[in-house]
Amino acid sequence: MAEQPTSSPKPPRGGGPTSIRLSRPLVIVGGIIGALLLIALGFLFVRSLLPSPTEPGPGESPLETPPTSPLPPTPVAPPLVEVGESEVPLAVPTLLEVGGRSIPVRPSLPQAEDPWAVEAGQSDTAVWLYGTVVNYVLGLPPTDENRETVRGIQKGDPLVLRLSDGSRITFRALLPDEVPVGSEEVFEQTQPRLTLILLDPTAWTVLRADFEAVVEPTPATGERMAEVGQTVQVGDARVVVLEGHAERGGAGLAPGTMLYFVEVLVRNTGDAALTPSTFLMVLEDGKGNRYTPSPSAAGAGKHGPLPESIGPGREVKGSVAYVVPEDLAGPNLIWTFSPTPASEVRTRFSIPYAPPANPAPLPEVTILEAFLGENGTILHVVAEIHNPGDEILTVTADDIALSSSAGPGRLQTPSPPFPWVIAGGKTRQVELQFDRPEASTAVVTILGYTFEISGMP
Repeated sequence: MAEQPTSSPKPPRGGGPTSIRLSRPLVIVGGIIGALLLIALGFLFVRSLLPSPTEPGPGESPLETPPTSPLPPTPVAPPLVEVGESEVPLAVPTLLEVGGRSIPVRPSLPQAEDPWAVEAGQSDTAVWLYGTVVNYVLGLPPTDENRETVRGIQKGDPLVLRLSDGSRITFRALLPDEVPVGSEEVFEQTQPRLTLILLDPTAWTVLRADFEAVVEPTPATGERMAEVGQTVQVGDARVVVLEGHAERGGAGLAPGTMLYFVEVLVRNTGDAALTPSTFLMVLEDGKGNRYTPSPSAAGAGKHGPLPESIGPGREVKGSVAYVVPEDLAGPNLIWTFSPTPASEVRTRFSIPYAPPANPAPLPEVTILEAFLGENGTILHVVAEIHNPGDEILTVTADDIALSSSAGPGRLQTPSPPFPWVIAGGKTRQVELQFDRPEASTAVVTILGYTFEISGMP
């Protein structure tokens, strides 16, 4: 039995009706082909209906917004960068090391009324101006400790910015200076550097630091990576990669991209809660390209997003989603995990990768003609079936049905006899003969496509 379509059919191919012997000529209105066939003495109408309801494919599930976190809010998705013809998420700052301090970094909300706002109790947090990735612009609340830190920096002192993919970027400080509040020059994205702003309400103290070097996380020589299904203890997290899988056709994806999911199990073996939104979870393909998670896409995975918090002793499953190019390079992917991005304690999993198969194109069905013959006792349906795929399409009696208010219709004679074998790229014209239903309207189903035939006297 041929597979049933899982989505609405494509518009059928055009084509005029084929002449056959008419025992009782009628006029046929083919809604599916948009043509009128005038033959005489009565009317029979044919129109297409929606295919039978089916479950959405894995790539058709709507993407869900992750649950609200008690931590400071983050953007729905990280900034995107073009990789080939695809757009993939960029790593974002997570920690700033300056003046002997390690200061957590959170992104501002895009289009927020006050992008520098921090919540109560977050005065020791720097705010990264969302989207600034050539010149990283960070703001510090004007606390006494922050003033002392900025003003104590000497020319040439290092500032280190850690990113969500585990990279560490080193900058060298220039001397701080003051600019008017809101000065646009500090936001320029023309030179690789870090700009740290002490957000005093009267005048901004700006510390600029020029780019020096970047160190990306790479496996140590001879490092043995964990495999799928292997349990690994990383700090206070015990983690297992259950599987990795790619899904094409996710809602809202840019052309040339798809979703890749790492399905994980995490157990908190420590005494304090773990916060998955702060986990380091980086995916690396066979060419060394790195991808950071896309939280808004996690709902389309098998287990959904990880929870906001994992309490001591609690074990959870979750999906970590990535927007990747459709031509993602294998044959193995590397997934790097750490419960604390700023820590060097992390583990790497090797995940075998094979590109997902392209879905087979749906067959195309066109009703060419429908008429009553044999003194009105037999309903003839003439159809054309096109196989746009490369594989052979086989049609059997199980793929054909007729129904009406009088009940199921009986198929008498198919022409040619079943099975209908249609090679890839080929089209076949067929005829079905049913006992005339005791109703003025009937529905014929062919390969999941349904057509209403009306006007039978």
